[in-house]
Amino acid sequence: MFSLEKTLATSGTVSTTIFTTRKVIDHAFRRCKLSPQQITSEHLDTAKDLLWLFLSTLASKGIALWAVEKQIIPLYGYVQDVPLPVGTVDLLNANLRNMDRPGGTYTSSEGVADNAFDSDIETACLQVTPAGWIQVEYENAARLTGFGILPDATGTWDISIQVSDDGITWENSYTNAALEVDEQEWFWIDVQGLYTKPFCRLKANGATVLEVAEFYTGNNPNEIPLALINTDNYDSQPNKAFPGRPTEYRYDKQRVQPIMNLWPAPGPEYTFYQVTARVQRYIQDVGTLTQELDIPQRWFLAIICELGRQLAYEIPEVKADILPGVSMESEKQMKIAWDGESDSSAVQLRINISPYTR
Repeated sequence: MFSLEKTLATSGTVSTTIFTTRKVIDHAFRRCKLSPQQITSEHLDTAKDLLWLFLSTLASKGIALWAVEKQIIPLYGYVQDVPLPVGTVDLLNANLRNMDRPGGTYTSSEGVADNAFDSDIETACLQVTPAGWIQVEYENAARLTGFGILPDATGTWDISIQVSDDGITWENSYTNAALEVDEQEWFWIDVQGLYTKPFCRLKANGATVLEVAEFYTGNNPNEIPLALINTDNYDSQPNKAFPGRPTEYRYDKQRVQPIMNLWPAPGPEYTFYQVTARVQRYIQDVGTLTQELDIPQRWFLAIICELGRQLAYEIPEVKADILPGVSMESEKQMKIAWDGESDSSAVQLRINISPYTR
């Protein structure tokens, strides 16, 4: 006779549990053997401060893979010092990219549509009526991979980039209801999964009025790696403002906003190129207690244990004999977390003597 054990049903869900910042802090205090009655508002503020400080130091320990992002960085003629986004820790690689710009017939709800496609940043398609559009009908249907907008005004725009088979029925390929734009500063985006379409347009929504120097629709991207050089090699260049096609860069690690020093400086013809970069950023700021931390599920226990250790150093009510235990557990869990921080790709060994970084 066979007997079948009765098993309980599982939840049927994965990674749907919400673990708020408040839960992280509460568990860290419990590791310090503090009761809820002992935790004051000052203790909570201290915990948030320590949490932010510790998360910030993760960037010095290694590369947190979830904090690595692709950035599209615009270029401007004769400008060799290119700022990177605030919060950038390191620049892992960088490529110089250009795209084909398929031509066609240009129309707009008002203004001179051709001015947005003439590769002349001094001219613009200026509109005065909200919810206008600027459109291109391609000579040959194009499968687009990227868009660039060079505004001729400063403000907050609600826009959509749309594609169509017939110029009548449109589908959104990109929308942004609160795009912060600055006059003569490029905004570049990449898109995936678009099929070949004969029509594309930039559409203003709501009260947005378009003032556009260039609307760039691109395909067939081509990227060439830029070489990283050290400070001595960069400083030895006799003419750092020499214009041409950038081939190398120095990474200038400033306190708030790092800078790429490009060489040669981009000539004016490279205004329509971009640098595509893989950057390591800081983990997001600790927000409110009801929000989540910018960490993946696999890191929560390690962060709780380390926060418990940091609290044990600063909170007077924590007994001294607690510290060795929470320290040991923190080191154990942090090692497990870092050991698992891999993309599973093949290991490559590169000899790299870096006098300015190590």
